Amino acid sequence: MVALQKSSPRFENILVPTDGSALSLAAALKAVEFAKRLEARVVAFHSIPVYQYPVYVGGIPFEYPSEADYEAQCRAIADRYLELVADAAGAQGVTVNTRIEFNSEPAKAIVEAAKRENCSLIFMGSHGRSGLSKVFLGSVALKTLTLAHIPVMVDRPTQEEISHAEELMRQSAIEP
Repeated sequence: MVALQKSSPRFENILVPTDGSALSLAAALKAVEFAKRLEARVVAFHSIPVYQYPVYVGGIPFEYPSEADYEAQCRAIADRYLELVADAAGAQGVTVNTRIEFNSEPAKAIVEAAKRENCSLIFMGSHGRSGLSKVFLGSVALKTLTLAHIPVMVDRPTQEEISHAEELMRQSAIEP
């Protein structure tokens, strides 16, 4: 829990990025509670990798989706993830907007979205990886921290919070 004092900065708009995982949903649920205490607005955000044409010697495989199909399918899936955050915000009386962007650099997309949406805080989850796993898998949270010019709150949800998020996803027929 973060103790706020009268001299604390005013966070009116909070960007809450989610990647569709139970971990990011658990962090987003905490962000909604935090926004409620601050009487802030939430911008739930999801970045989707840009369509990549397959490169094969024999051409494009017949079953490979077109760019339009790829974008439509990804947008539909992202809408379902963001709907979970929006429903949680609505249940707590928190104003929420959702945004989807196609960008293959999620950290850059997060920072740019925060700027566009006039957010004064980014609240996101992290797996808390270290060592070689962080080197090979990267860390969107770490990259966001280095690119952002506004405060970034990084949450590492507990297993109980992740389990709760998984259950919410199952209830909405989303595979955690």
